[in-house]
Amino acid sequence: MVLFEASREEDFLCLRWGPGAHDTYADAVEAALALSTLPGSKPAPLLVHITGIASVSIGARTGMLAYRGFPRVAVVGEKPMDEMLAAFAARASMPVRYFTMELIALEWLFRRG
Repeated sequence: MVLFEASREEDFLCLRWGPGAHDTYADAVEAALALSTLPGSKPAPLLVHITGIASVSIGARTGMLAYRGFPRVAVVGEKPMDEMLAAFAARASMPVRYFTMELIALEWLFRRG
């Protein structure tokens, strides 16, 4: 099972957590490092797919809330459980929103203001 996939698209970063993942603090650090080593010279908005992850530990949540490397973060899921797992992100220091459709999430990521 792949824990996550990190990529840089033309104008944004993308992180896809694998289905059934139990995300820990170490996993969050590994994902942040993978994103930070992708080619590109400036901070970019982040699109995160969480559909099907099983859990996000308190340590992972704390680490994700402390990280300030993205101007905006759009979280995409499909089920009520995904939305519940992403709810902690509302306390982030950067703008973060949850979506059920990637296209709408991308529109929000690039909206000015």
